[in-house]
Amino acid sequence: MSFNAVRALTGCLLDVEANADLLGWGQPPLLLLVQERPAPSAASGTRRQMRVAHLPLNDTRLGRYRAGLADFLPDLAAALRADRPVGRPTLAACVDIGLIADLLADPAPGLRLLAWAVRYEDVLVESDDIHEIRRIDAVDADRRGYQITRQRQEPYPVVCVDEPHCHGDAPATRSGLTRLVATTRRPDRRAPRP
Repeated sequence: MSFNAVRALTGCLLDVEANADLLGWGQPPLLLLVQERPAPSAASGTRRQMRVAHLPLNDTRLGRYRAGLADFLPDLAAALRADRPVGRPTLAACVDIGLIADLLADPAPGLRLLAWAVRYEDVLVESDDIHEIRRIDAVDADRRGYQITRQRQEPYPVVCVDEPHCHGDAPATRSGLTRLVATTRRPDRRAPRP
């Protein structure tokens, strides 16, 4: 992905976090599918437009997964493989799989996957203190990791973008998001530039 695409994706994730901050704490987890396509107004097809699908997750049903999001994301990736049937009751109770399948099957020319992300609330334990924290974890098409975190009562979030080979302090959701990217990425159908 280009520097501009990484910057635009980071800005998009920061907008999602800012919106969550306006809504307040106690929001259910949210799965995000980020795609891009040629902008309709661009004659040459070089300008791109980002589309972000907000896919709410049923927090109560997600509790059926022993490790929560860390178990749910790989299960979703496995269900979205082209050669697998989608009939999984626990998974279907957590998220609208049909909507995801429709978004991924969109035949729009030049449509490509940019990233998968998940927004959720967590706790952070530091030096005998427990802090509420909101996280947005994402993996882009180049398998670069993004982490946006904000502790409750902090005025600004902290942003970290990791290169694909850096997995030192990766969140538990990273491997599931990486599997989602690998499973749902389709070949680039844009015409080669002369």
